[in-house]
Amino acid sequence: MNRRTALLVLTVAALTTGCTAAPPTTSAVPGPTAPDHSGQSLWHVIDADGKTLTQLADDDPLVTAVRKTVVLHSGVVDNRDHRGIARSATNELDFYNDDFAASLRAQDYVDKLTELFTENHLTTRQTAIAWYRSTLPRDRSTAKVSMESTIEFTAADPSYLKANGLTLGTPYNQRRTVSLARTGGRWLIVAIEKEPLTKQAKTLPGPS
Repeated sequence: MNRRTALLVLTVAALTTGCTAAPPTTSAVPGPTAPDHSGQSLWHVIDADGKTLTQLADDDPLVTAVRKTVVLHSGVVDNRDHRGIARSATNELDFYNDDFAASLRAQDYVDKLTELFTENHLTTRQTAIAWYRSTLPRDRSTAKVSMESTIEFTAADPSYLKANGLTLGTPYNQRRTVSLARTGGRWLIVAIEKEPLTKQAKTLPGPS
């Protein structure tokens, strides 16, 4: 994987593109979906060994606050346009704690991301979010959220698409684990683990 492709996975994966430079409102983000878990909550309070102590409902205030940060962040990184990428990349850092933001700045993240999008005329949009089992420790001061974002490339240079095996208007999924910590009354992202983008499998029609 070359440097540009690796950076794309970093950005379009847990950090994709967007037509909006500022964080969108919740209504601007596709409504969250989730796989069927037979009525079980996805939000687990766990002990030091990872054993579930209790489960939190989707409308629990703590869950709502954590999920809001993740949803707004994904809206920024998954909805980007090469014409507004510099501002979008800068706004993205507002979702991170000081250490995580500093580590990205040390890697010239904003400049490299801006170069990637502008040189290849990239534009992406988010089409769906899915939630998976997510955990909080006993003191509920941190959270580890498992989710999946579905994005599409809506614009890109043909040579870039060909070099990276991508096509316009095709849904790509990316699983992410987003780690957060409560800081000064806010939930901020402290780390993101991302799996590679995968082309969404076509849904076969059911039996007639």
